[in-house]
Amino acid sequence: ETSPKSLIFVIFDIFVLISSCGTQKSVSTTYNNDGSSAKTISSKNLFGQKDIMRLKEEWEFETLTETGEAPFLSKYKDENRNKLLARKGAILEAQRKLAEKVGTIRLNATTTMVDFSTSDLVQSRINVYLKDVTVISEEFDKENKLFKVTISMPKLKLVNVLEEYLGN
Repeated sequence: ETSPKSLIFVIFDIFVLISSCGTQKSVSTTYNNDGSSAKTISSKNLFGQKDIMRLKEEWEFETLTETGEAPFLSKYKDENRNKLLARKGAILEAQRKLAEKVGTIRLNATTTMVDFSTSDLVQSRINVYLKDVTVISEEFDKENKLFKVTISMPKLKLVNVLEEYLGN
């Protein structure tokens, strides 16, 4: 299980990584003899190949892990089918938690009041690419009817996504 201290370091690393990925833009204007002008915009990534190589070395053997749980529901007659559904739910929860570590979450909240009665709606959305995620452990707790799964993803895959983003 991930400790809060290691989670803070991972979030800090990702923040530094993403904030370093900015681009430096320069604009130059050329004036022609006929009075017209043309603007040229050039950009340069501030995050270079050396930074990527450093991250590859530092994160070569590091992984991100997350655990997900889902209840076993007797929805169908076939117990194996119900167990597979619980397993899938646990995997999806673990993937969502991992995505929340890596990506940005957008929250929309709406409160409606009609005749002094309120109704709240909160939606969250996340868009993240997870690569090479593997299930490293799974267990079914018969007593509590709960399926638990732990997944893992190499941190190096975050660098691969960064390389794709930067076009390296």
